[in-house]
Order: sequence, then C-alpha cells, then structure tokens
Amino acid sequence: MTSARARPAPHGFTLIEMLVLIVVFSGSLVALLSVSRESARRIAEVDASARAMQYAQERIETVLADRRNPQRGYASVPLQTANCAVLSASCAYPMENSIPGTPLSRSVQITDVSTSTSCPNPGSGCKQVLVTVSHNGRKLASLAALLANN
Repeated sequence: MTSARARPAPHGFTLIEMLVLIVVFSGSLVALLSVSRESARRIAEVDASARAMQYAQERIETVLADRRNPQRGYASVPLQTANCAVLSASCAYPMENSIPGTPLSRSVQITDVSTSTSCPNPGSGCKQVLVTVSHNGRKLASLAALLANN
C-alpha cells in the first residue's frame, strides 16, 4: 500500500490576499490624507485669524497712543468712515487694502457715541473705534475701543 503524500503547508500570501491588502491599505490612506488636508486647512484658518487679531490690535493701540499723546489728544482722533482711503484731516487712519507683507486689508471706523449709555461722561464726548481686518472681503477680526474725552 502506498501512502499519499501530504501537501506541504503553503508559505506566503496568495495573489488575491495581496490585492485585498492593497485595496484596504489604499482606502485607509485616502481617508487619512483627507483628514490631514482638512486639519491643515483649519490650522491655516486659525493662524490667519490670529494674525488678523494682531493687526487689529496693532491699529487700536496706534489710535489709543494718539489719544494719550499730550501733543495730539482726543481731538486728533477724527470721526471717519471705514472706507476712507487717503490721509487727511478727516481720515487719520486710511484703509489699507493690503497690509504690507500680507494679503489682508484693514479698515478703521470712528463714530461719535457720546449719547450712548456706554459713554462714561456724555458731556465731554466719546468715540468708538472699530478696526476690521479682512481677507478677500471675508471679515477675519474686528476689535472695538471706546475713547472718552476727559
């Protein structure tokens, strides 16, 4: 009687197993890249917003410094619209369509809020300074400050 030889155990993977592995790996790689791209986009948005806030704060501090300067004072901060473009007596802080080195634009609007309840001394006068930083028409940051004439 002859004995049947047992087949040796297979070593390695079959072609079908390799194809399934490649498909699964490719699918997970696509999902991972999609998540990475979205994360990078959100990080860029947060960075742009933080930079915009810094530029808005910088302009607010400039206006406050002008107000506190003994040679300039409250009167040196004129009422102005957000879209004033040229430095003049009624436009101390012209709109910057492109802040140097960035694609951001910055505008300053100064309004009289002497009759507002937020004004601590309505008889002397109050001005609200609103600084807006935008990118391609989309507002990234907006800061307001109240100047009182005392």
